[in-house]
Parts: sequence; C-alpha cells; structure tokens
Amino acid sequence: METNNGMNGKIEALRKREAALKAAIAAEQVRQQKRRERENARLASIIGAALIENAAKNPDTLGLMVKQVLQASELRESDRAFLAAKGWC
Repeated sequence: METNNGMNGKIEALRKREAALKAAIAAEQVRQQKRRERENARLASIIGAALIENAAKNPDTLGLMVKQVLQASELRESDRAFLAAKGWC
C-alpha cells in the first residue's frame, strides 16, 4: 500500500509531465506559425514577381488590372506613395 507521499509524488510527476507537454505543444505551434508566415512571404514574392513581369509585358490588360486592384486596396500612405513613384498607382 502506498503512502500519501507516494501518491503525491505520482501526481507531482504527472503535473511536471503535463507542463512539459504543454510547453512542447506551444513551441510546436510557434514553429508552425513561423513556417506558415515564411511560406506566405514566399508565395507573395513569387506571385508578385510573376505579376510584375507580366504586367510590364501587357500594360493594357494585366497592368491595368493590377493598378485597379492596388488603387482599391487599403494601403499605407507611404506604400501608396512608393507605388505611385514607381508608376503603379
């Protein structure tokens, strides 16, 4: 028969294990979020480069559409000024 100390020891060990698992889960969630952010940045870079290249080749079609999308988008004033200086807004 176990004593009270033995039972408390098991409970304490399980609580430590629980805390370690919670920390591991939190760390994995952070890693996954960072991975998603990197992937989204890569997507934006690849798609953006393709759109810019094709808009330059087809300014009357795709170029016009990209300009309309940019004008309708909520952009910071500094971003809008940068795009205007580059001929996009």
